[in-house]
Amino acid sequence: MLRVRTLILFFLAPIVLGVLACASKPQTGIMVAQWTPPAKASAPAQKIMIAWASNSHTTGDVTFTLGPGGQRYVGTYVLVEDSVRHVAMQPLYDVWQAGSFDEYGIGGMDPWFEPAWGMSTWVDHYNGRVVAALNGNRGGSARCKFRLTNTEAGMPAGGTGQCQLSDGGQLEVDF
Repeated sequence: MLRVRTLILFFLAPIVLGVLACASKPQTGIMVAQWTPPAKASAPAQKIMIAWASNSHTTGDVTFTLGPGGQRYVGTYVLVEDSVRHVAMQPLYDVWQAGSFDEYGIGGMDPWFEPAWGMSTWVDHYNGRVVAALNGNRGGSARCKFRLTNTEAGMPAGGTGQCQLSDGGQLEVDF
């Protein structure tokens, strides 16, 4: 019996570790942007690349450089929360008078531990808006707003957006 457990552990451990490594790996991507320099500059409009890397499903880092040898901007992005709803779960217990909801996929809730205030949960809702704030290495700053194509899929699904630069320049973004 010990030998069977050892074999199972030997074969299962690499699979579990592989799944955990994939689940925790940050997502990365590139956005293509059209940079329009400020009106006072004589530089022509040009394409630039904006790199992003997720820290979680709702936050990450973003960076870009304007032109060859230009200012480098680094900052963070956040998926904007549209609303947070408080949903009461207590009526489920009142109707079913059940002590466990494990078989319904919502196990771990026990009304006997929260009789005074009842069972409830918070539900986050995102509508696909992403904002970013970046600082340049030469004193400039940028603020960006994006609209995701698919909110559930996040940044990898792509979207569109704009960035305003502190010097008056603009970026039109497509990813």
